[in-house]
Amino acid sequence: MKGRRRFLILSVFLVLIAYLFFLFLRTSDDPEFCSSCHFMKPYYDNWLSSTHNQVNCSTCHYGSGFANYFRGKVRLFSEIVRYYLGVYNYEIRSKVDNESCLKCHSEKGYVGKEVKFLDGRISFTHLSHLSEEKIGFKMQCQTCHSELVQGRHEAVSDKICILCHFIGGEVKEAQPVSGCGSCHGPPKDDIMIWGVAFNHSEYIKNKIECTTCHIHVVVGRGDVRLEKCSTCHINVTGMSLGSREMHKIHVSNERINCFKCHDEIKHGKVEIFEVFSPVCQECHGNKHSIQEKIYAGSAGRGIPILPDPMFLSGVSCRGCHEVKLVKTHAETLFELPEFNPISCVNCHGKGYDKLVAQWQKVVKERVEKIEMDVKVAGLLKKTGMIKFNEGNVNANLELVKRDGSFGVHNIKYVNILLDEIEKEIKVSRNKPAIELVFKGNSRCLDCHFGIENLNSASGSKKFPHGIHLFKLNCLDCHIGGEPVVNSHGKVLDFVKDCIKCHHRELKAGVECEGCHEKQANFYRGKFLSSEEDFMSQAGISCQDCHSSNGGEPKRPDVSICASCHEQSYVDDFVKKRADLKRVIEKWNSSVMDLIRVLEVGGDKDKVVEFVKLKDEIEKFLSEGSFGAHNLQYIDDLRERIERFMRSLSFVGNKKINEKK
Repeated sequence: MKGRRRFLILSVFLVLIAYLFFLFLRTSDDPEFCSSCHFMKPYYDNWLSSTHNQVNCSTCHYGSGFANYFRGKVRLFSEIVRYYLGVYNYEIRSKVDNESCLKCHSEKGYVGKEVKFLDGRISFTHLSHLSEEKIGFKMQCQTCHSELVQGRHEAVSDKICILCHFIGGEVKEAQPVSGCGSCHGPPKDDIMIWGVAFNHSEYIKNKIECTTCHIHVVVGRGDVRLEKCSTCHINVTGMSLGSREMHKIHVSNERINCFKCHDEIKHGKVEIFEVFSPVCQECHGNKHSIQEKIYAGSAGRGIPILPDPMFLSGVSCRGCHEVKLVKTHAETLFELPEFNPISCVNCHGKGYDKLVAQWQKVVKERVEKIEMDVKVAGLLKKTGMIKFNEGNVNANLELVKRDGSFGVHNIKYVNILLDEIEKEIKVSRNKPAIELVFKGNSRCLDCHFGIENLNSASGSKKFPHGIHLFKLNCLDCHIGGEPVVNSHGKVLDFVKDCIKCHHRELKAGVECEGCHEKQANFYRGKFLSSEEDFMSQAGISCQDCHSSNGGEPKRPDVSICASCHEQSYVDDFVKKRADLKRVIEKWNSSVMDLIRVLEVGGDKDKVVEFVKLKDEIEKFLSEGSFGAHNLQYIDDLRERIERFMRSLSFVGNKKINEKK
C-alpha cells in the first residue's frame, strides 16, 4: 500500500510540476512577461513601438524547432532564478540566428535587392555582406542590426559600418574598403561655401582621387585593447588567435557587439592635405607654416575651410617659386627667390600677372585700414563700449600679415578672413555682401574675388567698385569674354565719364537731391553741420554752380566762385581748404600714435571724442566737395581737430616719444 501511495503522490507531484511548467511556458510566451524584470522594461517598450510588435519574442530569440524553443525556455527559467537570487547581469546578450530573420525577410526580397541607407545616400545589398568568402568569416544579421532605436527594435548602427570600412584607417591613410564613391558619390552640383561655388566635376574628369585632397577623414583605428577582453575572460595575457578565427568565434558564433572588443572610429569632417614640397619644408616647417595654412584655407578662426583652387589641383610651392640650389664649400643651400608674377603668365596666359598686382593692391589697402579699425575697436572695448572676440580678430589679422603674399596664396580665403574681422568688430563698409556680388558675377569672381573692395583710379578720382555692385554687374561696365582675349575686362566707353554715366537718364524736372541727398543735406545744414551754408540761405540752387552752358550737369572747379564773388573770397576759400587739408593729413599720419596715447592714459570721454571725430572726418571726405557745400563748416572742423590733438599735448610724435 505504501508503494502505491508513494507512486500516487509522485504522479500527482509530477503532473503538478508538468502543469506548472506548461503554465510557465504559456505565460512566458506573452511578450509582456518579459517586462516583469525591471531592466527588461526599456527593451519591451521599444519592441512594443516597433514594426516587429506583431512578432512574438520567442520567434526570433529562440529560433525555429521545438528543441530550440525548449532550450530557450530553460535558459529563460535560469535567468528568472538568477533575477530573484540577485545575481543577474544588467548587460543583456541575446543571440538571434540569421535563419530567424530570413524566415520573414527573404520572402520580401530584402536579401538580394538594393536598399537605400542613411537617407538614401548609400546603396546597400545584404547579399554582399552575408557572403563569407568576401570578408573571411560569416557575418550575422545581428552584427549590424544591433542598436535599439525607438520605433525600430533592431536598427542599423552606422558606427559598425565605419568600423568595418575604415578599420586601421589612420595607418592606411583612411582608404575605405569599398571606396569613397560607394557611400558618398561625387557631388553633381556646385557646393556653396560662403557664397563661393566649388564644383568637383573638373577633378572627377581628371580622375583625381578623393584622398588627394581629403585626408585624415577618420579619428581612431578600431584597435582591440587587451583590457577589453577581461570584461568576459579571466586572466587574459595575450591574443593567440588570428583575426579571422577571432571573428568566427565572437561574431559568427557568439554575436558579440563589435564595440565590446573594438575602439570606435569616427568619420566625418575632412582635413585638406598640404602641398608643401619637402624642399620648402626646410624653411617653412612641415604642417605648421603660415603660408601653407593660407594656401590650404584651413587656419582662420570663425570661417570654413576654403582651399585655393591651385592647392586642390596639387600645385606645390615650386610651381610658382623656382627653387635654386646654391652649393658652397660646406653645404648645399636652398634659395627661394621672391615670387615673380610672370609665373602666372607661364601657365594661365597673358594678363594674369596684372591680376596678381590687383589682388595685392586690394589686400594691402584693406589690411592697412583694418589695422586701424582693430585698434579703435580695442579702445572701445577697453572702455566697455563694445564687445568682440579680440583673440579671433588678432589671430586672423596676424595670419594675413604673416603670410606676406597679400592674397596671392589664396585670394578668396584672405578676403573672407578680412570680411570676418570687419564683421566681428562691427565695422560698417559701403559694399554689398559677397552673396549679392556672386549672384550676378560668378564667372568673374573665379579670378576677381574681392572686387567689391577695389578702388580703381578713374582720372583724378577713385572708383569704388563696392557701391556700384549694389545695383550693377561686372558686364554692365566691362567687356566680358574669355580672359585670353585682349579686349577682356576693358571699360566700356560710356562709363569712363562719371557724369555721362550717372546722368544718362536725367530728365527735366528731376531734383538733384534724389541722388545727391548727402550733398544736399550738407548744403542745408542737415548733415555733419547744423548750420545752413550762407549760399543756401541766399537761395543759390545746385544748378547755379553745377550747370554747363549747354545746361548739362558738370563738376565745377574753384574758379566758378569768381563769377559771383570777389577774388579775395576765392583766395580765402582756397586757403581754408588748404589749411583743413593740411590738418587732416597730419591727423591721418598721426592716428596710430593718437591711439597709442589713448591706450596708455586716455579716459572714456577722450576715447569717445576721438572715435566721433575720426568718424566725422571720414564722412566729411565721403561727401566729396571738401567744404564747398558748407564753407562755415571748414573752420569748425579744423579747429576741433587741432583742439583735440592739443588736448593730448600731441605735437607730431612728441608725446609718444616722451611716453617711451
